[in-house]
Amino acid sequence: MFDRQRNEIKTYKQSPENLKATLNETITYEWKFKLSKDFSPSKRFTHLHQIKAVGEKPKSKPIFTLSTKKGKEKDLFQLRHSTGDNQEVLKEVDLKLFKENWVHVIETIHFNKKRKGTYSVKITNLENKETVIFKYNNNKIQNWNNNAEFKRPKWGIYRSLKDSSQLKDEIVLFADFKITEQ
Repeated sequence: MFDRQRNEIKTYKQSPENLKATLNETITYEWKFKLSKDFSPSKRFTHLHQIKAVGEKPKSKPIFTLSTKKGKEKDLFQLRHSTGDNQEVLKEVDLKLFKENWVHVIETIHFNKKRKGTYSVKITNLENKETVIFKYNNNKIQNWNNNAEFKRPKWGIYRSLKDSSQLKDEIVLFADFKITEQ
């Protein structure tokens, strides 16, 4: 699409089965990333990670998104959740906690319909004695919509170009990806 830009690592339909999440399965995604000290997100969206459905009709928004957003007073790091068309911010913190530091993410999801799913994410700063900088847990969350064949992860930069005059080239470093079925 002309109004957005992507540079992503992802699983997809042809990926091995152990890289795709299925209904009633618990998956842990683990990785590290680092934002530059002058990283600047879009006013609209600059996503770093998403959990998306394959096979849903009609297509819906990602179930979970770790995103950054330019704010009026400060830039934000957000966890977003969607059960279809609408998306809500579950938690947000100051983006400066993530800049110029390697961080370690552990995200665990039990995929289930209605409010029987679970979701947790913990992000630690590896350069500051492993201080927890972001944490969220929900033991009753919908994370599987009808018609989904499987869920898949995506990592990288996916951002809006609608305010391109305020954007610049960005570098986000990623390392040590792990996907574990339990």
